[in-house]
Amino acid sequence: MRVAVILLCGLLMTISACSLPRITVLSDPLTADEHNDLGVSYEASGDWDRALATYAAAAAKDRGWDQPLINHGNVHAAMGNWTDAIASYRRALRRNPDNPEAMNNLAYALLQVHDVRQAMKWSKRAHTIAPENVTFISTQALILAELGKAGEAAVLLEKALLRLSPDDPLRHPVQKLADELSAGRPALSQ
Repeated sequence: MRVAVILLCGLLMTISACSLPRITVLSDPLTADEHNDLGVSYEASGDWDRALATYAAAAAKDRGWDQPLINHGNVHAAMGNWTDAIASYRRALRRNPDNPEAMNNLAYALLQVHDVRQAMKWSKRAHTIAPENVTFISTQALILAELGKAGEAAVLLEKALLRLSPDDPLRHPVQKLADELSAGRPALSQ
């Protein structure tokens, strides 16, 4: 009888030991740069949920780096989530207040939610830092058009077109925007 009790106790201990919770510590072997690069790959393939997650991981790994937050905002913008895009760009600017890409993208997102005055403020700041950047010029032209200043917008775009070679990939979209402004119907999508 005593042997049976010992065996039963041993069996119970074995069974209960199998059901004890285990703590597993996982470590993320990827660097912030690697997470960001992975996010770029996910974004390029259209896997936006994974892109957002990996950009967030990159931003968390390096709390001083603003590029993952800009990329995070760009994915939200591509999805039409303008409020989330604005939040990401603002977070990027808190990390690097002088980043003209974040300023321009914030300006464009603000334009999409019809905050034209704030959009112009950020667009001017980006354009001041990088006056030759054709994308920044195009954003400012869109904002000017929205403010009813299509003439000023057209002048900006004409100057931008003079800087672009005929084979520059930006030439076609800038020319299209200039044509739309001339016809009096600027499109808010670049």
